[in-house]
Amino acid sequence: MSEPAAHAENPDAGEALEYPRDGGNDGPIIIANEFADVVVRKVQTRNGMRLEIWSPRRGTCVRYDAVALDVLSYQEPEFITNLLTRTPGA
Repeated sequence: MSEPAAHAENPDAGEALEYPRDGGNDGPIIIANEFADVVVRKVQTRNGMRLEIWSPRRGTCVRYDAVALDVLSYQEPEFITNLLTRTPGA
């Protein structure tokens, strides 16, 4: 039996969007380039599901819940650019 399609509403356009599926992969995702590498994975905590982002080069890790990720999704690109200009740990 197939899983029913999950939908979300796009508040800007008022249209229903189908959630993308990951194909059932539970393993971590590694994203890297010449400047950085991160390991992203879904983790279950006592407070619910979180997205964990770990930087092996820096030895830092952060976990975000759905609300925090939602807030990131509607930030202006300039906000992220300003974050990138900061020196980590300073």
